[in-house]
Amino acid sequence: MRSTRISAASAAGTSPAATASCAQPAPNAPLPEKCGIRLVQWNIHIGIDMTSRRNLKAQADVLNRLDADVIVLNEVDKNCRRTGYTDMTKQLALLTGNMFSLFGAARILPPEGLYGNAALSRFPTELVGSWLLPAALDETRGMTLAKIAAGVPFYLAFTHLSFRDTPEENAIRVAAARRLDELISENCVEDLPVILAGDFNCVPASNPLKVLEDAGWALGKPLPTFPSAKPVRAIDHIFLRNGRTKLRDRFTVDEKIASDHVPVVNELVIFRNASQKQEDRA
Repeated sequence: MRSTRISAASAAGTSPAATASCAQPAPNAPLPEKCGIRLVQWNIHIGIDMTSRRNLKAQADVLNRLDADVIVLNEVDKNCRRTGYTDMTKQLALLTGNMFSLFGAARILPPEGLYGNAALSRFPTELVGSWLLPAALDETRGMTLAKIAAGVPFYLAFTHLSFRDTPEENAIRVAAARRLDELISENCVEDLPVILAGDFNCVPASNPLKVLEDAGWALGKPLPTFPSAKPVRAIDHIFLRNGRTKLRDRFTVDEKIASDHVPVVNELVIFRNASQKQEDRA
């Protein structure tokens, strides 16, 4: 099955706050062997909080407290009537310190809106591509791939899979997981570490996640993230590949109101080569 490439992906950025722990070194300076990255992932429920209010400001406040280097966001609207024609990616980028931003559309919402996933970064961010994935007919799904120019650069793929807990949609998620792996393998043309994160809408040991693990992806520590009032389902995941990324810590944030998912903080160390990771004991 051939995936459809989406032309509605966009990247933007000005001069982000230069506070990240692993910024690109100055010209002629030695390249770092490794760098620490705090990656936060969060399904933001199209900016609507648990009191049914549009509340991007509250979500930005949570993200600012977490002081992330890179942020992956699911359920993001762009210029949609239902959310006041807001470009949520750009708005959150501004509210979190003028970060670089990238939006990948997965669905068109007439008259002119788009719905999808986004990434914010303190480092320059290059869009590699954005594609549709196997999904139910009533709600298309997508994956976006970016190159993050940290001191040790890496690829970041982010996605959001179909949500219904039925055998039919589980089969769709299995097909989507296979396509995720294919797309990342085909388009990560540089020998760089790769991170895959997002809302997979399936729990550990489910068939879609097994597909990725069988393909060589390492699943980060599963954590309950939904519903935010009392999280019981572990559906927001992170996967690592190429043996050059270490997940030092992964934890959720007790935030019950800002969204229907809780945010997840991933403390990562990214290595320039695999031998450095093997030698690292810190």
